[in-house]
Amino acid sequence: MPTPLQAFNDNTNATLLYSGTAIRIDDDKLNLTDMWRAAGADPSRRPYEWSRKEGGPFIEAVTLSLNTPVERIYIAGRGKGGSTLAHWQIGLAYAKYLSPEFHMWCNTVVRDRMQGTPTTAANDHHHLNDPNALRGLLLTYTGKVLELESRLEQAQPKLESFERIAQADGSMCITDAAKALQMRPKDLFDWMAQNGWTYKRPGTAHWLGYQSKTTSGLLEHKTTMVWRSDGSEKITEQVRITAKGLTRLATLIKPAFHTD
Repeated sequence: MPTPLQAFNDNTNATLLYSGTAIRIDDDKLNLTDMWRAAGADPSRRPYEWSRKEGGPFIEAVTLSLNTPVERIYIAGRGKGGSTLAHWQIGLAYAKYLSPEFHMWCNTVVRDRMQGTPTTAANDHHHLNDPNALRGLLLTYTGKVLELESRLEQAQPKLESFERIAQADGSMCITDAAKALQMRPKDLFDWMAQNGWTYKRPGTAHWLGYQSKTTSGLLEHKTTMVWRSDGSEKITEQVRITAKGLTRLATLIKPAFHTD
């Protein structure tokens, strides 16, 4: 994939179309004056007005990020027929200032231009009236739908197994749950502690489940009585993962569950 600069250099002096208005590209720069005309030519939103007010801080930030003088990335047009050119990042910021619709269109078009894969629809947002353009779009989206259906079909057995687990009764300790998830018990203990599932009270060695997880049926506590070697009784409490909790973990932790 070409870099952003390479992609623009491959299209030096190229143009994009928006509502029939050409927007020129020169190396890694967009023509802001063309963008202003394409978005409606509001006199109060000319590039000059934007650059000395709302756009000033952003232009400065780009110069710092690229470590380059401002005159290399922002060239203000002079005279009645002059055009203002600016680095494409500045151009996207200016598009946002002009209008939300134009900003969305520019995001798509500039991205496609950077990747070197401009689409017919990106060249003019009114090409939806063109039967050939529509046919191309339909073929593209049909291909994407077929790909998604294929991936869903491959994932279906796993989804069905998750459903069976979720409907099962009982619970299991975290160690057994880790085996079911095909991961090390230590990794599962660490993940649950770091992601708000379990915790330890100060001075205790056993894990407890957060109330939000027990209330939602993802965890439960099992209390048992055991006998010490001296004959005294000891009550122990163990946090356990329910079937519902195991299903949720399988979707959140993906060391082994994937659809490749």
